[in-house]
Amino acid sequence: MSIEKKYSLVLLVLTVVLFFFGLGWRDFWAPVEPRYAEIARIMFDHNEWIVPRVNGELYTDKPILYFWLVLLAAKSFGGVNEWAVRLPAALGGIGFVWLTYLFGKEFFSARAGLLAAVVLATSIRVIWEARWAHIDMLFCFFFIVSIYFFARALFDRGSPKQALIAYVCMALATLAKGLIGVVLPGLLLLSFLIARRDWKILALARLPEGIALFIIVSAPWLVAVSYATGGQWLNDFLWVHHFERFTGGTGHRQPFYYYLTTLPVDLLPWTILAVPALLAYRPYTRIWREPVLLFFVLWFFAVFLFFSASDTKRELYLLPLLPVIALLIGNYLNDLSTGAISEPDNFRWFGSANFAILAVAGFSSLAVTWIIRREAFWWFAPGGVILAAGAALTAHFFWRREPLKAVQGGVATMTLLLISAVLWVFPYLENFKSRRPLSAEIRKVVPDSAPLYIYADAMHDFNFYLQREVVAVLSSPSEIENLLRAKRTSYVLVKNRDLKRLNRIARQWVVLTGSTGSTTWNLVEVKPAR
Repeated sequence: MSIEKKYSLVLLVLTVVLFFFGLGWRDFWAPVEPRYAEIARIMFDHNEWIVPRVNGELYTDKPILYFWLVLLAAKSFGGVNEWAVRLPAALGGIGFVWLTYLFGKEFFSARAGLLAAVVLATSIRVIWEARWAHIDMLFCFFFIVSIYFFARALFDRGSPKQALIAYVCMALATLAKGLIGVVLPGLLLLSFLIARRDWKILALARLPEGIALFIIVSAPWLVAVSYATGGQWLNDFLWVHHFERFTGGTGHRQPFYYYLTTLPVDLLPWTILAVPALLAYRPYTRIWREPVLLFFVLWFFAVFLFFSASDTKRELYLLPLLPVIALLIGNYLNDLSTGAISEPDNFRWFGSANFAILAVAGFSSLAVTWIIRREAFWWFAPGGVILAAGAALTAHFFWRREPLKAVQGGVATMTLLLISAVLWVFPYLENFKSRRPLSAEIRKVVPDSAPLYIYADAMHDFNFYLQREVVAVLSSPSEIENLLRAKRTSYVLVKNRDLKRLNRIARQWVVLTGSTGSTTWNLVEVKPAR
């Protein structure tokens, strides 16, 4: 078996364990997972492939591709369930890591690519997003594929026609998340063109054929959904979820420096290694002489500055730039291990101090859990022990200047942490996050034919686990009073904090009380006035 096949096998085994172990074992956790699950369930039940809806309303936040993949998984695995809904994200995670390896192999070396991919795969943000029913990991896969084939075309690493594959992937990224699928690659290419002042780039990018391919792939569904909804879906999608979100911060509004505080956390436990890598390579002194290096630097800043300029900010939005940092770290570790660069003292100090702090955090978590929430101690103890012991061992390897053993220690620590979380931490957190048990109790009380409402908040996990397409939201006590004039008994889900406001309403009784985490829910029966 060739060395590259061995690397591929290592990556496959690692990512399957990290992203698929226990993938469907926990319930959907609000707010995003149950929403996507409910959209897919409605589409599955009605054999609907064009118009996404949730709770009786048009869903215009995101395009269709993720839901198509969930539907295909549901038809293959017996329905819309936790496994099927998370499967596209997990597969996207494997592809995201794999393309990082290909980038490293193509532009550095196979081992540098492997180390970069391993760093990326075992980072906190990537593990979390690949196991969560979010669209972003699927989007990142198509984004990085498009960048990969553009890079191959620009730097003569393959047939110029490979640039056309990039446009297909840009279209799929657009169908996954929106216009960002074309904006980010376009911004990178434009900035590279301006920096290089080389008009041959336009010819290599094959714009006319590429634009035609992009339209052929992306337009049919956009036209179909626009026609089916009288233009409403497209109008809301472009105006509310693109223009207003970028300029007005519709939800998740954060200051301009927000990502400076979140980015260091995203690539833990490896982030700190970017510092000695930057000090060793000093890329800012070479970018104008080395086009490939310039391309990677512009990739980082195109993503970082674009999302920093937007009023709407979330931690996961920077996922598309994490491969750049991983490639920097992976190439640095490879050069250290081969002796291509000398090993500075700052590598030893940064690495060992970083993992020593993580080891202390592992021990501290045990003490804090014992003091604050003793009943949770034995659920969290395995993870705390793994973090403390694994990080201490990894710090030891850094101190001894053994970078490859340090990487192995870090990978083993993160993998065992994930396994312990799946086996012990997540089952404990289900008691606070899942609404499946409460939904099962509600179904025993509320007849399927009786109307069910929810007061003040739309909670799509109730829709999914109650198997109800509509749980209408009531926003004021007067709307509940209107139910008294109805001809049949109705039921309303009300949080404890809101129950006092409703006590003055006659002919209503609490028939069931249940909790999810710190929130207590009351099922109120409202009988019509005689």
